[in-house]
Amino acid sequence: MSADAGHARTDEAGAGQAGAAGWNGAPDGPDGVVKAVREAVRAEFDEVVPYVVRALNRNDAFSAFEDRLKAAEKRIEARRERPVVAGVHRVLDRVRHLDFEPAVKRALEDDLVGLLAEAGYAETGDVGEAYDPARHDALDGRAVDGNAVVTSVLTRGLTSFGEVVFRAKVEISPGRASL
Repeated sequence: MSADAGHARTDEAGAGQAGAAGWNGAPDGPDGVVKAVREAVRAEFDEVVPYVVRALNRNDAFSAFEDRLKAAEKRIEARRERPVVAGVHRVLDRVRHLDFEPAVKRALEDDLVGLLAEAGYAETGDVGEAYDPARHDALDGRAVDGNAVVTSVLTRGLTSFGEVVFRAKVEISPGRASL
């Protein structure tokens, strides 16, 4: 065996053999290795992607189901407490319309409002705010092109976590922007 036996052949008969096998057996040297690795990774990726997409879709479906379930639980809980909340709201409105000692009236009013707030309810309906049919029940007045301002609050409304529970009973007049 010659001294060159361990090296790639470079004579005419062996020309191109080293180049054909390339670096570590990959075609076209280091660039061929990169290309081969890319192709292998792409093949693996293409095989795995459908499984990942299905898993993510299941996760989205689970999240959507979980959100719907939480909303349903919230509605059920609200139905259970609504009669009590409606009663407290009604008593609060009656206290506000009674004619007796202002300090006592204010103390009762503050206690009832605090009780509602602790349960997650907030009062709505203030004089001067923009009329919103979703939050207000207009008992008197009119809106021009859908614009109006609350001029009088007869009964305040209630919201719970952004959801309107009871609309405020109000009187309205056309807003400044619509005049």
